[in-house]
Amino acid sequence: MYSITYVSKATEDYSQAQLLALLEVCHRNNLRDKLTGQLLYKDREFMQVLEGDEMVLKRVFEKICRDKRHKNILILDEGFIQQREFDDWTMGFNNLDEELQHHIPGYSHILNYPLTGHEFQAQPSLAQKLLLSFKSPPPV
Repeated sequence: MYSITYVSKATEDYSQAQLLALLEVCHRNNLRDKLTGQLLYKDREFMQVLEGDEMVLKRVFEKICRDKRHKNILILDEGFIQQREFDDWTMGFNNLDEELQHHIPGYSHILNYPLTGHEFQAQPSLAQKLLLSFKSPPPV
């Protein structure tokens, strides 16, 4: 099993409807490719972890890198893992711009960091902690 965690900057603002449309495509493609993961969006920045077969994941990540909807892609963590962290999710998703307007139980100071900030680059385990903090039972 292989995993890639990366951050990137969106080239434009995304509405909730655009994010949900993106998520629908992610669900369909990840189901087909047997990938799982989590996607966060905040202040025009993405953080995503993907898990799956190494060859499939690297092919998908190459496609992600060519996608013009975002730029400044930076891999925070990559490598083999013992087991999936998001095994029930073809793609978990949280729009932190929306959620931060409301109280989030267990609010953490790491939510204040820009997703592409140096804090996550210097300590990739923080990215994993942030992504896992939104792990909940899979949506129905």
